[in-house]
Amino acid sequence: MATQNELLEAISDRLLQHLAQGSTSDSILKLAEAWAWVHSPDQAHGAIAAS
Repeated sequence: MATQNELLEAISDRLLQHLAQGSTSDSILKLAEAWAWVHSPDQAHGAIAAS
């Protein structure tokens, strides 16, 4: 199983790829939210924002 740091790095890499490719804000938001959940699972996080 991957460590927390490995997951954060993988999500970060994916996020940078999406930013470079001009992906939709929805894709970026989902990846950023995934990063936040992995980084701080006990902290309240926002719901998916409407686009």
